[in-house]
Amino acid sequence: MNRVKSIFIVAIVGLYLIGISSCKGKSEQKEEKIATSVNAKTTLFDKSLPDIKALINGKWELVSGQNAGQLCEFENTFIVFDDDKYVWSEDGKDEPGNLNWRNGDTGAGYKAYLMDVFYETNPSYPLAISGDTLYIQDCTETGYKYTLVRR
Repeated sequence: MNRVKSIFIVAIVGLYLIGISSCKGKSEQKEEKIATSVNAKTTLFDKSLPDIKALINGKWELVSGQNAGQLCEFENTFIVFDDDKYVWSEDGKDEPGNLNWRNGDTGAGYKAYLMDVFYETNPSYPLAISGDTLYIQDCTETGYKYTLVRR
């Protein structure tokens, strides 16, 4: 049993050292990009508003909306987030709007920064980001979680 533990520890240390050596020599530009992007899944509902804006600003393709009983897939639908504004583009038609950020109850037992990107009467909030995938949760009874991919 001790031999198995020793082999396991050596393997972990080896993987750690390989990971460190593969990270050396990256350009400064890559390091700057890491400040505004996320490689691991990170929650957003517990972040400050400036951090949320920095992470979600840019062009995103709306891929799907899903709840416990339904899956809606989208085609040719994009959202560009720009701090306090957004532009919804669907089939070449652009519809700009204001996000109207505010800190409020999500209906899930915690507060988050809510925004008006899908419906003005039913807010949603950035839930999490994982690499180039953004998850937005709506606060309606249907409880859709939207998946967007950075473009």
